[in-house]
Amino acid sequence: MKVHHIKIRIPFVSAAVIGALLFLSFRMDDYVLVKSIPFSNASFTTDNLGNAYVIAENQLFQFDSQGKPKATYSEANLGMLRSVDASNPMKILLYYPDFAQINILNSKLALQSTINLRPIGITQPTLICNSYNEGYWVFDLQDFQLKKIDLNLQVKSESGNINQDVGYTILPNFLLEADNFVYLNNPATGILVFDLYGTYYKTIPVKNLRSFQVIGDEILFVDQNRLKSFHLKKLEEREILLPPHDSLVGGRLEPKELFLLTTASLNFYSF
Repeated sequence: MKVHHIKIRIPFVSAAVIGALLFLSFRMDDYVLVKSIPFSNASFTTDNLGNAYVIAENQLFQFDSQGKPKATYSEANLGMLRSVDASNPMKILLYYPDFAQINILNSKLALQSTINLRPIGITQPTLICNSYNEGYWVFDLQDFQLKKIDLNLQVKSESGNINQDVGYTILPNFLLEADNFVYLNNPATGILVFDLYGTYYKTIPVKNLRSFQVIGDEILFVDQNRLKSFHLKKLEEREILLPPHDSLVGGRLEPKELFLLTTASLNFYSF
């Protein structure tokens, strides 16, 4: 049986963000299905503690690594819940674009604070994410800029008009900071990469993505019902061996868990 090798850096949130390298070899019989939870029209993410966060029916559901429900959160007065960023499991970000508001939750999904972006001059924010360097990244469609705001809600860095940098109009759908880079996904052309000052660096030629996960030197993503990896240094794409599954919507790996979201369910695996 063919063995697929994955090099994974596991991030830990502490006073300083560090990484550890874990080398894994997967075979189909390495995966143990722990739980399958019915979901449709859902999106999800995970944290490095093995928790899963699912957005469904405009609510956020939190599960542990065994698929056991831990908490839920909903806000009926802010319109659509667009995204959840759990890269820091102690500081979970929810984004409500109708009101340009970020809700910050603790690890138990209790509301800690809110950020209204328009009063600080970000007039058409469409995407947000956490920054490990004490702040937040926002993509502002009004002027096509990435903007870094600090904990005092001051704009500290701006990218400049990204359309001018790349030579075309972007319509991004996903934003993530990882390992000292900021990744802005533009489905039509690929993943735009910026440094921590918002300076454009390069475009990774992986197209038509909804979301992805950065693990060390690799980007994990779903494409045509398969979980794939793109190596940032070798510039090689490969498929990751998975257990049998239905139509795949999303997939993520954490230190001891595999999560697969299909059109019908979220499936929790251990290995």
